[in-house]
Amino acid sequence: MLKLDLHRKSFAGHTVLEDVHLEIKAGDRIAVFGPSGVGKTTLLRIIAGLDKRFVGTREAPDEIALMFQNPTLLEWRTTKENLQIFHPNAEETDIQEALSQVGLQDKADHFPRQLSVGQQRRLALARCFLTPTPLVLLDEPFASLDQNLRQEMLALTRAFLDKTGSALVLVTHARDEAEALGAETYELRNVTQTGAEVAAL
Repeated sequence: MLKLDLHRKSFAGHTVLEDVHLEIKAGDRIAVFGPSGVGKTTLLRIIAGLDKRFVGTREAPDEIALMFQNPTLLEWRTTKENLQIFHPNAEETDIQEALSQVGLQDKADHFPRQLSVGQQRRLALARCFLTPTPLVLLDEPFASLDQNLRQEMLALTRAFLDKTGSALVLVTHARDEAEALGAETYELRNVTQTGAEVAAL
């Protein structure tokens, strides 16, 4: 489903990723660890097809769901509209069910600024899973949340993955998140030390 052979990724002549090879099959779940600045988000953007300026090859499904640490909601759109604009063919009942699953059924007409940080994160998660895709990419979506909300978000994410059967690539610093989602763990190492290879832990 996903095959990435990334020989080199550079910014302004500085190599940030090198010799990264990933192959992910349907339903696989992996978590990518590594120190800040090692290139985890860059790798995720390449997997998503947002960054095509690298040396190598990428094979991926046409439909991929992506959630960043920042919810990246459209501030001028309501909660419901934030779902509809990314899923224009979704049925009304599916939208209402998605909002209900994340506890926002009474917030359909609210704007993002009227939602708490936790509610915004839950909305972004619902947007990610409203229409099932073969591959879901999550970039530290649970960072800076309090423990209760983090556990709630993890449970919702696992429930969505179990329901849809989507493959997962999670970027995180927290190993308990990988464990909670049943993800195999990989380490992205510093390019100056090891060639930024992705190695199974």
